[in-house]
Amino acid sequence: MRLKLIGLLGVLFWPMGFSHAAGLIQGKALEIGVVPYISARKVVSTYEPLRKYLEQALARPIEIYTAPGFKAFQANSARGDFDLVITPAHFARILEKDKAYIPLARFSAGARGLIMVPRNSRLQQLADLRGRQVAVPDRLSLASILCIEYLKQNGLQPGVDFQMVEVASFNSALQALQRGDAAAAIAAPGALAQMPEALRNTARTLVDTGEYTNLVFLAHPRVGEREAERLKNKILYFGKDTPEGRRFLTDTGFGSLLPVAAGDLTRLDPYVPETKRLLEKMP
Repeated sequence: MRLKLIGLLGVLFWPMGFSHAAGLIQGKALEIGVVPYISARKVVSTYEPLRKYLEQALARPIEIYTAPGFKAFQANSARGDFDLVITPAHFARILEKDKAYIPLARFSAGARGLIMVPRNSRLQQLADLRGRQVAVPDRLSLASILCIEYLKQNGLQPGVDFQMVEVASFNSALQALQRGDAAAAIAAPGALAQMPEALRNTARTLVDTGEYTNLVFLAHPRVGEREAERLKNKILYFGKDTPEGRRFLTDTGFGSLLPVAAGDLTRLDPYVPETKRLLEKMP
């Protein structure tokens, strides 16, 4: 299933089997899929400046879509339901390798896996998580994959040394800390930046996995190299040369918009097998 975002009014539900006809039709809406790292309503308000700018710059309707979860979103993307996707780097790498998607741009502020604990928690080091519960947002999020792999590499096995409490979103993970339902929670800087300050300030960082490429813009191969280059230039111009774009980047904490360089996605190759395993395993 994919969700069509209709301004600030709500969300329309479309069947999972929906797919594009081959090629782009002149005058037809350009459909952009945004990974559901925040709620659907938040996606609407966050990406509205980009939607409005592209609609004017390209002189064609622009529609924003998301999905109920990361797995559904990647399935939609792989099937070609979107002309343009804004997706985490590990998903982007799979789409580039397996589906010939064309990388266009990325946010400069890197993705990081963060393990957060309550601000007044007595937990001070990784070993203190032994025997504890860790709130984990969508298991397919890059932050979750980075953090779980980091814990494994440091001798803490999920289900043995700590228990994963799966929650719906990064907001829900921090709320689990507030309620005392978990001793730690997985978070990501981009999601934290878009949370209410009162919630964000209830936690502190215990573990930082280091920086990786954040959300990436990619074009479906049916868009074609020429149109993909045009889209890339418009997206980069939005971030650098429009007040709306600069405000968008400040509000989201994404830094700036940059072209995708060699190595930005290949660095995610070690995480591709685990991502594919989870995609196959998760319901």
